[in-house]
Amino acid sequence: MSNDSVQPGGVALRDPFYGAPFTEAVRRFWRKYTVFTGRASRSEFWWWWITSLAIGLVLQLVPQVFTPNSPMLENPIGSYLFVLWALATLVGSLALGARRLHDANLSGFWQFLHVLVGIGSLVLFVMFLLPSNSRGARFDL
Repeated sequence: MSNDSVQPGGVALRDPFYGAPFTEAVRRFWRKYTVFTGRASRSEFWWWWITSLAIGLVLQLVPQVFTPNSPMLENPIGSYLFVLWALATLVGSLALGARRLHDANLSGFWQFLHVLVGIGSLVLFVMFLLPSNSRGARFDL
């Protein structure tokens, strides 16, 4: 299936899906896992991040049920599962972040702010909240 094909939501995969529903946002994350060009709407971005956070928490907490005497969030199995999840979604999350920044007419390289622990991530959080900017179409191919 080409990038030009229309998806179930009626929006081509190459285009940002404004107002994307939850299932379509998650589907587009996996279909565009290594795509750093183009744009992603706020709904595509935030639905994925809520999903990823929820999955990460479940992976961290579920092993707690099987070892009830260990301190909360200090279960090594849960930590390993969480790290595996983070590694499995790292490239896709960076690609989605770049596409989200493109939609606000910003370079995806702004994600390097993540290396400034705390303040860098806070600045990026605000950038990810910015509304779409039609000039961001310059990042489309």
